[in-house]
Amino acid sequence: MKRLAIFVLSTACATTSAAPPKPTVAHVDDSLARWDATPKAPLAWSEFSDATFARAKTEKRFVVMDGSAEWCHWCHVMEAVTYHDAQVRTLLDAHFIAAKVDIDARPDIEERYADYGWPATVIFSPDGRELGKYRGFIAPEKFVEILNAVVASKDEAASTEASDVAISDAPMPEEELAWIARATELGLEDYWDEEQGSWGHGQKVPLFMTNAWALSRARAGDALEKKRVLFTLDQQRGIVDPVWGGIYQYSTDGDWKHPHFEKLLYFNAGAIANYAEAYELTKDKKWLDVATAIKGYVDRFLSGKDGGFYVTQDADLNAHEVGKGFVTGHEYYAKGEAERLALGLPRVDMHEYARENGLGIAAYCKYFEATGEASALERAKKAADLVLATHATKGGALSHDVASSADSLVHLSDNAAFAFALLELARVSKDAARAAQAAKIVDAIFANLEDTRGGGFFASSKDPDAVGVFAVRRKPFEDNVTMLRVLARLARAMPERAAQCKRGIERTLRAIATPEKIRDRGRMIGDFLIALEETKGAR
Repeated sequence: MKRLAIFVLSTACATTSAAPPKPTVAHVDDSLARWDATPKAPLAWSEFSDATFARAKTEKRFVVMDGSAEWCHWCHVMEAVTYHDAQVRTLLDAHFIAAKVDIDARPDIEERYADYGWPATVIFSPDGRELGKYRGFIAPEKFVEILNAVVASKDEAASTEASDVAISDAPMPEEELAWIARATELGLEDYWDEEQGSWGHGQKVPLFMTNAWALSRARAGDALEKKRVLFTLDQQRGIVDPVWGGIYQYSTDGDWKHPHFEKLLYFNAGAIANYAEAYELTKDKKWLDVATAIKGYVDRFLSGKDGGFYVTQDADLNAHEVGKGFVTGHEYYAKGEAERLALGLPRVDMHEYARENGLGIAAYCKYFEATGEASALERAKKAADLVLATHATKGGALSHDVASSADSLVHLSDNAAFAFALLELARVSKDAARAAQAAKIVDAIFANLEDTRGGGFFASSKDPDAVGVFAVRRKPFEDNVTMLRVLARLARAMPERAAQCKRGIERTLRAIATPEKIRDRGRMIGDFLIALEETKGAR
């Protein structure tokens, strides 16, 4: 049997990877009209785990994974409209085990299926092979078609993963890397939006790493990139909340006037750094005002009492509370402060994950560097000390959540981002002890995540109980780019580690700097261009 078709749907919450197509108004209105306010009991979701696949084998059932985010508007719609549909429930009860995954809590799942937006629906055979992957909101009638097709199939789909290829330790020639950099820049040029600013046309996203690359070019005297990035940052203010500050995740309709209202620390930290750097570059106070407003939002809503950073705030009000009045983000965020507070606050995910704390720390270091505001540096130090105390494992790595978490895997996204933050903290505070803390995490990354044969670093440590596609480890581009920057910084901060860093850089470049991988990143490639520049001195 051929692999089941992958449906690309028109409504999904954006992701840090590829962006979904623009939703049509008719589709959006129709879906929301079917979301009635009648209180519904929560669905009995199974845990997405090895035990679930073992049960699926025993009961001869398929597994449906609902990859969703707590903050995601269309995830809320999918659960309320599709998963409560009578026909859908009948099929699921008869032939499937339905498991929900909070993608913020599972970096391994987030990395693997980020290209499908949220919600991402993946259907598996009992032995963990992918039978179909579907992007965004699925209407009940379409989901019924999909489920019936799976039940009728012969379950012969095969997993497709990259093969393990040995890689050379020899340095990549500088002329080859220079060609890669120039080709990547020319590819990025095709995404530039002359009218609206930023890169990409269908969906406007605060691409903080591509902004950071353009700012770095501006610092080097590139007048064109300076003009472009300042225009982008000016236009991007259209998705900053005028009441509380904070930047929304993205805007539809090819402009900055139609935001989706979820607020992720991922984007807010990046925006703080971008606007602070724009102020540092120009000394124009308007950029500082934006950076300060976004930082004020993070301080007020995405900050723990002990100094850590929270993850996200929902797009909608009462999406998780059965029986309470649901209010869409479009309605809620059109109101002023008093009206919002009278209704209540959209849910904040109060987990303090290592990756997000790394992003927050690095952003506050950049804000301190641009402004000299001592409280920002103290906050960065406090968050660093908190996570080192609560997330450290015996092997020197950081866990995703607190160290007592049931997730025993080591994740590259957490450890690379946090090591980067510690090295930024070491640089701006002139504290060598922070570099030593980063070096300990880097050692754990090499021990748990290095691909000693193929180069680069795996997304997660090996799970001996993994089944199907999850038994094949992947090497995420974005997190490997972060590791390139970590190794370059560590080599400068601790010259005695230069040889190890140089080898890691060379092997990682060979693993990820391929035309296919670069092309797949599209407009989200600024971090790679920065990494190529930063690693020059360490190669």
